Amino acid sequence: MTDQSAKPHRNDDSLAPAFVAPFVLYLLGTSIAGRFEGHAYPIAYGMVVLVVAMAACYLLIGKKLINPHWRVGHGVWVGLFGIALWIGLSELQLERLATETLPSWLSWLSPGERVGYNPFEKLEGALAVWGFIAVRMVGLAIVVPLAEELFWRGFLLRWAIDPDWQRVRIGEYTLSSCLLVTAMFTLAHPEWLAAAVYCLLLNSLLYWKRDLWLCMVAHGVSNFALAVYVLAFEAWWLW
Repeated sequence: MTDQSAKPHRNDDSLAPAFVAPFVLYLLGTSIAGRFEGHAYPIAYGMVVLVVAMAACYLLIGKKLINPHWRVGHGVWVGLFGIALWIGLSELQLERLATETLPSWLSWLSPGERVGYNPFEKLEGALAVWGFIAVRMVGLAIVVPLAEELFWRGFLLRWAIDPDWQRVRIGEYTLSSCLLVTAMFTLAHPEWLAAAVYCLLLNSLLYWKRDLWLCMVAHGVSNFALAVYVLAFEAWWLW
């Protein structure tokens, strides 16, 4: 059964902010939050999660852009498989090896670094540490999948097919749109190879099931499993 979001919407100017604004807010917010250090970073990050969550709820109310349901098995398995690939490819550090031999004028291609915030070193007291971890989990497993899937596969994948994107059904395939979204998703993450493979995997899930909700579930499962991995193995550079 396909998601209701697979049906093209009528041309409604109010839909674009719902698909785009949460992602833009999260991108800008985390960029600003990343400039803070010590105790200030958890507060800044928590504010970003709260603002994006409130904005998403406000923009999505009554629009029925997604259809949550419990038939999420495929999303769960794709999410677990995808994050296993992400972690494995990231641990290889192939991006750094590939860019070490580049000339200086191509240095911008070198992968950036995540904040890598270790709350056990930066914060004092169990309440502060686990409070931040809880907020981080909510951000990664709920807010990020919602904001990113609405933008990447709900909006951009369709806009790349037709600027009048609301006429395009969720899950409609063209090679050019798939490659464009994959390229942009890849450039938005320091782990290039892992990001490219993961994006293609979620694109494929959308083409197969035509259900944006399943992509959100897969993304949420992946991010939750990644957070568990980071905490278990202290891989803060993936955090």
